[in-house]
Amino acid sequence: MTASQHVVVDTDRALRVLLVDNDAGEAQRSEEGLRARFGDRLAVVHVATVAQAIRSLMEMPFDAVVLELAVGDASGMATLAGVRGAAPTVPVVVFARSLDEALALRALRAGAQECLAKENTPPDGLARMLGYAMERQRRLATLEAAHSDAAHRATHDPLTGLANRELFLAQLERALAFGARYARKTGLLFVDLDGFKEINDTLGHAKGDVLLRGVSSRLLQCVRRSDAVARLGGDEFVVLLPDVTSRRDVAYVRDTILDCLQAPLDLGDGQSLVVEASVGAAMSPIDGVSADELLAAADAAMYRDKFDRRGARTSTPTLGVAATSHVGETFAPSAEQSVPQRRESRLRLALDHGEFEVHYQPILHVISEHLIAAEALLRWRDPDHGLMSPSSFLSLAEDTGLIVPIGEMVLRAACSAVVGWRTHVGARDIRVSVNLSGVQLREKGFDRRLAAILKETGCPGDALVLELSENSALQDGDGTIETLRDLKALGLRIVVDDFGVGRTSMTFLRTAPVDGIKIDRRFISQMLVDQRDLAIVASLSWLAQGLSIALIAEGVESAEQSQRLVRLQCFEQQGFYFSDALPESGLTALLNATRLTDLDTRSWRSARAVGAVGG
Repeated sequence: MTASQHVVVDTDRALRVLLVDNDAGEAQRSEEGLRARFGDRLAVVHVATVAQAIRSLMEMPFDAVVLELAVGDASGMATLAGVRGAAPTVPVVVFARSLDEALALRALRAGAQECLAKENTPPDGLARMLGYAMERQRRLATLEAAHSDAAHRATHDPLTGLANRELFLAQLERALAFGARYARKTGLLFVDLDGFKEINDTLGHAKGDVLLRGVSSRLLQCVRRSDAVARLGGDEFVVLLPDVTSRRDVAYVRDTILDCLQAPLDLGDGQSLVVEASVGAAMSPIDGVSADELLAAADAAMYRDKFDRRGARTSTPTLGVAATSHVGETFAPSAEQSVPQRRESRLRLALDHGEFEVHYQPILHVISEHLIAAEALLRWRDPDHGLMSPSSFLSLAEDTGLIVPIGEMVLRAACSAVVGWRTHVGARDIRVSVNLSGVQLREKGFDRRLAAILKETGCPGDALVLELSENSALQDGDGTIETLRDLKALGLRIVVDDFGVGRTSMTFLRTAPVDGIKIDRRFISQMLVDQRDLAIVASLSWLAQGLSIALIAEGVESAEQSQRLVRLQCFEQQGFYFSDALPESGLTALLNATRLTDLDTRSWRSARAVGAVGG
C-alpha cells in the first residue's frame, strides 16, 4: 500500500487541498492531475496570491497545500514563509515552474515536505508526492505528540494530572525570581488531607485515588489561571500564588479552598466523603526568599494548624465532617521568629493594645478662608519609640494584610470624629478624608463593611472622602472602577492622592467616578524655583477645571506657595503653613475656640501660635 493510498483509504471526508498558483491554466492542469488520483474525495480551493492563501488557511482547515513559489505578490522563500506561518502543521508540496537543486534544498529546510518542478513531473507525480507529504506530516505529528506526552509525564503527576514536585519547584523559583526583580510578593499554600491513610485502609486505594482526583479538581477551581497547583506526593498538595499583594490575598485563597472542600466528594457506588484538610500558608519575602525557605515555612504552618485542631476532632475520618482551619493561627509565628516575623507580631500587638491613633490635618478653602475638611493621618504611639509616622510601618502592614483591620479602625475613628464636629461643634459641612490602601480597595466586601461603619457611627456619606493613590487606582483596571462605583453609591467623595507621580491614565479619570485630584507635595515644594514643576501644577489645574473636578494642593509650607496656587486657580490647600496634624481633641478644641464661620487662615494660625490648641 502506497502512502497516497493510505491517505485515501483512511479519509472518510473530502481531501481538502489549497492550490496556490497565479497561472490559471497550470492550476487547472494540477487540479486535473490530483482529481485523476483522488477522484470525488478531492476538494480544491484555488488562490492566486500569498495574501489570499493566508486568508484561506486562517478561515478553514486544509489537509495539504500545493504551492507555486512565484505568485502575484511574492516569490521564492517569502511565498513559503507566508504559507508556513499561517498553517505551520499543514504539509506543503512546492510545485514550481522554476526549481533548481539549491532552491529545492532551501525550501525543504524552510519546512516544505516535497519539492517538484512542473516540467519534469509526470501526470500522476504531484498526487503521489502529495500522498508522501501528508504521510510524512502525519508521522511527524505522531512523533511530536509522543515527545509532548513523554515531557508531560515527566513533569506531571500521573494520577491527578497536576504538576509534580520537579515542575512545581521550577515554577516556584521563577515566581520568586520575578518577585525579587520587581518587588512583588509570592504566596504559598501547603495542603495536607487529614486521615487519608485511614481512608485508604477502610475504603480501599481505588476510592483513595478517586478522592485525590476530586480534591485536585477542586483546588484548580479555587485559583487564578496564573496560579499553579501541584501534588508533591501522597495526600500533600501545594498551591503557588505569584504576585500577591498581602497575606490577606493568601488567606482568601486558603479560606476558599477550605470552603470548597466542605461539599461532599462523590466516590462512586453511593459513597461520598467530606474531606478534612490542614492548610499552612507562607509569603515571600517575609517568610523566606528561597524555594526551600518558603516551602519549609508553609509546611511548618500546616503542622501548627494540624496540631492546634487535633484536640477538636477524632483522628478517624467520618462522613459529613467539614474541613476546618484556624484562620488566625495559620500565620502564627514559631518559637524562633525571624526579624520580619517579630515585626509582624509587634504590629499585631499594637493593634490589639490600641496603640494606633488618628490625627487630623486641616484642609482650607483659602478664598472663603474656611476650613472645609480634615485629612485623617495614622500614627503609632509605640511605648519604646514614641509617636511614629506611617512610613515606618505602613509597608509591613500592607504586606501582612494588617492594613485591612488598621484601615477599618481609622475609618471608624474618622467617621466618629466628623459626626462629633458636625453635631457638637457646629461645623455642619466639614468633611473628613481617609487614605485608602490598594489592599483595602481589593478586599472582597469592602463596600459592605464601609457601609456598616457609616451606619454604626451615624456618619452621612457626604461627610467622608476616600483618598487613593494613583497606582492603587489602576492596579485592577475595570475591577477598581466597578468597586469605586459601589463606594460612590454610599454618597461619599473619591479623590486621587499624590497625583502626578504615579501612572494614572486620562482614560481612568474620564471613566472612574473621581471627584478630585490632590497634587503631590513634591511639585508644590519646588514650583517657585523650578519652572517645570510650576508648569505641571498649572497643567493639573487646567485638567481639573476641564474635567469639573476638585483640585487640592498638599504640602503648602509658605505664604508664597499658597498665593501662587491661588493664581493658578487652586483654592483647596493643606500643609504646615496652615497647621500640622492634630489629635482629635486638638482639632475639636480649636473648632470650639474659634467659630467656624469666622475661621480664616489668619485666625487659625494665630490660635495655633498662642497655644490655644495642642498639636
